[in-house]
Amino acid sequence: MKLFLDTFENYFIQLCNIFAALVAISIGLMAVSIPFNLLIIKTHIGSIWWLNTSIEYALYYGVFAGAPWVLQQGAHVRVDVLLTVLPERASHKLDTLINIAGAGLCIFFCVYGLRAGISEYIDETLPDKDLQIANWISVSFFAFAFAMLTIEFLFRIRKNRVLRIKTDDHSSDGF
Repeated sequence: MKLFLDTFENYFIQLCNIFAALVAISIGLMAVSIPFNLLIIKTHIGSIWWLNTSIEYALYYGVFAGAPWVLQQGAHVRVDVLLTVLPERASHKLDTLINIAGAGLCIFFCVYGLRAGISEYIDETLPDKDLQIANWISVSFFAFAFAMLTIEFLFRIRKNRVLRIKTDDHSSDGF
């Protein structure tokens, strides 16, 4: 069983890294395409009519696709005041409780997203935008991202993770 979990976690980490790379590439493309669009507008060549809507979609998908990687890296917003004040054993128990609560909340949002995605699919709704992606696709991706967050919260509970997260690496140190 442990070998299966280790293999699954390795693939999960690779998937999170792929999503993080895609998010980084999309941000880079935004940084290049916005000035390019302004240039072709100012020179009266034309415009990229779908750029603003595609950036909206990229930001939406990017936030949800990148969230499991951010949680995995421990780079998320986190208040460690209570964890640093408590004794080590109590701190680990509280961290485990927080991870269980996070997994439970993510399961709730995943189920909500799945139900909303099914409803959007049945209703065949489309957004009122220049570039239209069916609402059920966006909502289903929301559910998929929360399923990935649930998995990451559960992996954070494991004692022998494949990914080693520094326990003494606090973002508030040095301030």
